[in-house]
Amino acid sequence: MRILTRKQLQARKDQAVRFAREVRDDDDLADAIEDETLEEYARKRHIKLSNPTTGVKNMAIRTRRELLDRIAELEEENQELRDKVDSIADIVGEEEDDSEEEDEDEDSGRD
Repeated sequence: MRILTRKQLQARKDQAVRFAREVRDDDDLADAIEDETLEEYARKRHIKLSNPTTGVKNMAIRTRRELLDRIAELEEENQELRDKVDSIADIVGEEEDDSEEEDEDEDSGRD
């Protein structure tokens, strides 16, 4: 069993994808290899990773522009949800007003 670093294995996996596409002209195989995680690819090829991750996912580092765009998206979504809550509150408020008027009419009819 060979021992490779994640970087070395990723290079081999990329090479296998290119080989499948360009030499074998098999896009399905290339896509299948590309979709595999490094751990799956290593297991299938009988390669041991010298620096495997232990379930810790590295977060992608976002640019300032990407973060500002995401903030704008979330603010817009937040406003849409607030508008929905307000419209629901208006409907509930109208129903409560109607039921209070009916109760008052019934109470005044009993006098």
